[in-house]
Amino acid sequence: MKFTRGDSSRQDDAGSSPAGKSQLPDRLMLWVDQVGGYLICLKEEVSLGAVTGGAAEVDIPVMANLSRQHATIHRRGETYLVSAQGPTFLEGRPVEYEAYLSSNSQLKLAGVEFRFRQPTVLSATAVLDPLTSHRIAEGAEGIVLMEGLCLLGPATDHHIVCRHWTDPIILFRRGDQLLCKSPGPLFVDEELVQEEAIIQHGNIIAGTESRFRVEYC
Repeated sequence: MKFTRGDSSRQDDAGSSPAGKSQLPDRLMLWVDQVGGYLICLKEEVSLGAVTGGAAEVDIPVMANLSRQHATIHRRGETYLVSAQGPTFLEGRPVEYEAYLSSNSQLKLAGVEFRFRQPTVLSATAVLDPLTSHRIAEGAEGIVLMEGLCLLGPATDHHIVCRHWTDPIILFRRGDQLLCKSPGPLFVDEELVQEEAIIQHGNIIAGTESRFRVEYC
């Protein structure tokens, strides 16, 4: 079951910790109230391609006329590059094999367009903002390529901009765990967080004016 925009409170049929979903996956969704859904990709290499009707064969499946494996984005240290398996353009120029991505560059896969950005020097984490109306299979309104940490909050240099929030929330990895913390009051499933907390599938994270739900893909 998916959540609609602005609804982080609904629970799936299996509860907040279903069997087989305790281990951190390669992808997860954040359903952020009054903002929307964001697909978080944790791998150093993510593939983009068409939805084929069955299980997703790529990390970022798009409902569009793309190849099954259309392009791949690689993270190498603090830089990113894209390799093309189908028609791919970067800033209007065709990518013959691979090309480095710079912040605020425009990436086009056939008729599907994204803006690639790295909003802060605090992390190599990058964001893909869809520029066309093609639907991402998970219903995501944005894609975060997470390296180390992901910032959610009101500032323009946050990865997920939540303009109505007062305090930011920081997601970060420690080994095989995903954790959260905030300079303001923070709750995980209505329990007050002391400094930081591990978050898992089904958790609802809330602050003074913030709220989102975690869903493993």
